[in-house]
Amino acid sequence: MFTSLVTRRSWLAWRSLVRFTLGVGVILALISPATAATPPAQRRTLPNGARLIVSEQHSLPMFVVQIVVDAGARRDPPGREGLASLTADLLTEGTRTRTAAQISEATDFIGASLDTSADTDYAALSLTALTKDLDTALGLFTDVLQHPTFPDAEVARRREAALAVIATEQDDPGRLAQRAFLKALFDGGPYGYPKIGTPEALRTLKRSDIDAFFKRYYRPEGSIITVVGDVSTEDIVTRLQAALKDWNTGAPEPFVYPAASSPPASTPVFIDRPVTQANIILGHSGIARDNPDYYALTVMNFILGGGGFTSRLLDNIRTKGGLAYSVGSNFSVNKSPGSFQIVLQTKNASAEDAIKRACQELDQIRQEPVSDEELSGAQLYLTGSFPLRLDSDAKVAGFLSQVEFFGLGADYADTYAARINAVTKDTVLRVAQQYLHPEQLQLVVVGKLGEARVPSTPPCAPPAAP
Repeated sequence: MFTSLVTRRSWLAWRSLVRFTLGVGVILALISPATAATPPAQRRTLPNGARLIVSEQHSLPMFVVQIVVDAGARRDPPGREGLASLTADLLTEGTRTRTAAQISEATDFIGASLDTSADTDYAALSLTALTKDLDTALGLFTDVLQHPTFPDAEVARRREAALAVIATEQDDPGRLAQRAFLKALFDGGPYGYPKIGTPEALRTLKRSDIDAFFKRYYRPEGSIITVVGDVSTEDIVTRLQAALKDWNTGAPEPFVYPAASSPPASTPVFIDRPVTQANIILGHSGIARDNPDYYALTVMNFILGGGGFTSRLLDNIRTKGGLAYSVGSNFSVNKSPGSFQIVLQTKNASAEDAIKRACQELDQIRQEPVSDEELSGAQLYLTGSFPLRLDSDAKVAGFLSQVEFFGLGADYADTYAARINAVTKDTVLRVAQQYLHPEQLQLVVVGKLGEARVPSTPPCAPPAAP
């Protein structure tokens, strides 16, 4: 029985690896480097200060319009965590001339999709529609953007929905671990909680809070409007100038991230839950998106834990140790420094062994150069898969908006492959030593603590001197 189970698992793993490898091979074979070129785009600044990017794509009779404003969760005042997210959710729940039901009916009538969201750094409103409905669609889009009324009934409904989502997270050990990790690492700062907010803060939010937040941060100056699809640039410029001429003028105040005097104390966090798999996060502070070492860190992290079946963490913890089905690492990059995380799930009893193996890989990539095969494999995948970010109008709109928001340069897509391919083994070793800090790792474990074996000392601390 045991032998057949091992054989079947090995065969399934091998089959998955073959499919993954063949799939990547087909993708890379079909995509030429030329398709990764920056989408053609015209850039203008509207009289109200909004930046406009238009990319004409006439292959399909449809278009996407998106606006990004500096009104993300990092703008939440202390004690009002979740305000940015709730404000974005409520944009489509009623305007001066339309009820929530009328907005929904108008969107459905033209077969459009209208979405709002608040990320950590920014909020976004996007609409996709057929070009023949351009007048109606833009009218709906600009109405929702400029004239939301935030009815009390809708505020209460959306607030309760957010609280319900947070309540369900108490039964999700992975989300519970992530929430505890952010709180421990960022110590109540702007990145120290999920963008949906905290239940304590959400319960206190009122319509007046939302209206004040909207008026303070949803302003044209500094916002980024991106239109991609079967449109005329000059026509779009004319339409948006007219539609947005009365939008709340001015710019939001600059965001200043509170300076950290020193890394927070890495006190392990253990949360007891009756689960068979311990959910583990190991991590520390990371980098901002404008860090010049971003490309080298992308390659390094791919080799360490971001490369799926090819990563060192998965090879050590899953393939060799048989301790986890899923394990990976990532740098969460924002306008201000985000986090570096290793995330894995393993049986409660094997938690300590899995953590030790993760520490071994952190130590090795900081001590020894990666191999030629690892470097070339990471570069091939990262450059070969890049064009998939641009294979639809919606993706192009999101891409152009983010490139503009993070100030990556209009030639970002053209230079991405060259920057990834310029990374050397020496560079990988340098950034691993510079940006990976095993001694600062914050450990979070959500599991059945009566069964879980977890380190009694900092997870990757060097052995005590004899």
